[in-house]
Amino acid sequence: MNYQLMANGFAPISIAKENRLDYFNALEAYAVEGDISPFAEMIAELEEVQLDRYLAMTRQAQGMNQQL
Repeated sequence: MNYQLMANGFAPISIAKENRLDYFNALEAYAVEGDISPFAEMIAELEEVQLDRYLAMTRQAQGMNQQL
């Protein structure tokens, strides 16, 4: 999945242990009902969290560069 995300310009994500049941339920919803929306919503939320982390790291690095 992360390969596909990165190949399409997105950041890689990780699914925390406590979120794995939600992840498996989202996959099952697609496999059984053909409903991709729970999976897409979960991935979108995790992508947003990851992008926020990257932005915070970028801001921190910029602050360090300004101090030099």
